[in-house]
Amino acid sequence: MDETAAFRVEETHGRVLRAGNEFISHSVDVGWRSLYAATFREAPLRTMELPIGHPSLIYHIARPTEVTRRMAGERKERTLIGPRRFCLTPGDAAAYWQHSGNPEILQLYLRESVYENAVQEMFRGGATLVPRFAVVDPLLEQLAIAVMNALREGNADDHLYVDTIAQLIAIHLVRGHSSRSRPRQNQPLDGLSPWRIRRLIDYIEQHLAEDLSLEAMAAEVGLNPLYLVRAFRSTVGQSPHRYVVSRRIEHARRLLSGTSMPIAEIALATGFSSQSHLTNWFRRIVGVAPAAYRKHH
Repeated sequence: MDETAAFRVEETHGRVLRAGNEFISHSVDVGWRSLYAATFREAPLRTMELPIGHPSLIYHIARPTEVTRRMAGERKERTLIGPRRFCLTPGDAAAYWQHSGNPEILQLYLRESVYENAVQEMFRGGATLVPRFAVVDPLLEQLAIAVMNALREGNADDHLYVDTIAQLIAIHLVRGHSSRSRPRQNQPLDGLSPWRIRRLIDYIEQHLAEDLSLEAMAAEVGLNPLYLVRAFRSTVGQSPHRYVVSRRIEHARRLLSGTSMPIAEIALATGFSSQSHLTNWFRRIVGVAPAAYRKHH
């Protein structure tokens, strides 16, 4: 393999290309060599991914989703994965994946030779990657954010900058997520337990069109409203209010593109008090007014 050539999507599992995914960006457009990265909103998934050599990372950006992963020879793992959490799959592993949500994710593949070079620089002998599932890693998160920023901003074509990020990712994986790492406890964030967040998200979805209150949401899972705000933000990555608004906007987008309902009716059907209330939030989150979004979708 020519390591000076761009890291092609054909060298990955190609998940970004699946029908139903909402593409945002990927590194094929700018020809990165040492890593491949793509951001997209993923449609419900059920797939078996075979070994391809390159280790892969999934960083969850938004939309908490219950995900199942089963690697060959390992027990099944299943949990609700919210923003700021990672899944790491070694390049020599086969893995079955399943979820029925629509998470927004960054999928990143590190070229195998970049990882192996880091191992040789740091240790004599090998250092195999250890699979991780729904873990929190603040340093790896900063590197993932740097990759996403590079895709969005003007330094995407600065290959030296991206190669440096890839080297830092490789070194961190060797130090923190390999057979040479110190034992670690994959502690969850100081947030809601999996059953509480599942129940709360189900409750929100069932009552989107209603006047949701913090007190009612807290009562649904038996918590103090003040604690709920802090724990929800820690688990989901945003406040309960902002999460509810984002879900209402997502529902409004589906109605705008898939029905002929008047916008005023859509506003009420999705929990907004008026068409102007919907329009204000729609502009802030989507970037255009509901009428303009409908025209183009």
